[in-house]
Amino acid sequence: MASDERPCKAPRTETAKIDRSRIYAVIPARAGSKGVKGKNIKDFCGKPLMAWAINNGLKSKYISRTFVSTDSEEYRQVALKHGAEVPFLRPAEIAHDTATDYQLFEHFLKWMQEHEPDRQPSLLVQLRPTGPCVSVETVDACIEKFLAHEDNDYDSLRTVTPADHEPFNMYFIDPANTERLTPLIPQSHHKDDPSQLILEPQSVARQILPKIFWHNAYVDIVRPRTVREQCCVMGKKCLVFHMALEDNVDIDTPEQWAAAEVKKRAQLEAEAKAA
Repeated sequence: MASDERPCKAPRTETAKIDRSRIYAVIPARAGSKGVKGKNIKDFCGKPLMAWAINNGLKSKYISRTFVSTDSEEYRQVALKHGAEVPFLRPAEIAHDTATDYQLFEHFLKWMQEHEPDRQPSLLVQLRPTGPCVSVETVDACIEKFLAHEDNDYDSLRTVTPADHEPFNMYFIDPANTERLTPLIPQSHHKDDPSQLILEPQSVARQILPKIFWHNAYVDIVRPRTVREQCCVMGKKCLVFHMALEDNVDIDTPEQWAAAEVKKRAQLEAEAKAA
């Protein structure tokens, strides 16, 4: 299993300007899902799950190429059938349960540099198969927001929803002492005054604490230079795209999968009526 080593390059080599013709989607679709077996190619409302993400990439007004990164030849053939580019298989050492998004993008960018040096991406859009209810309109709205802020030099964009559980009341348990709780967030600040320190946020009224948002990971945008120079996929300056809490759809269990299909069918019916 490869370690997540990150030999960063400090010098900045790319400008803030984004080449609109080189906005590429990257869809991670490794084999070996444990919650729902074969999840990424399992039928979801008449298509393999990954096909919905591929479809968003192909239909986007801004994305010019849609890639799937997988470690499976079977998945590769499914992705090709639905219109994605799959020019390589991801090495097993970065396709395991704990592989990181950084490893995914680092491998993709290295492959592009070695095989298509004249067609390097200017912006990367990660579309996960696990967001089949995300519309292409949402994908394009995320890209539009990032492009509108390109001169502000953001490193990335992430979609978020309001946290549905209060993280200030969450704790770690020390493996060396399983009777001891350690606060997840040991201190914070007043929501209206960042200079006002709150030493025990888990022991005050939540109304005075800052709002917390959940990264739902439906659409992530990252500049290639963030991966190359900061050796991460979020960077130091991340732009937010807000989604409604009801937009969150989990498909980690058979029960969640069935509920997500109900929601997707309702979306498809609404789209058909509107057409």
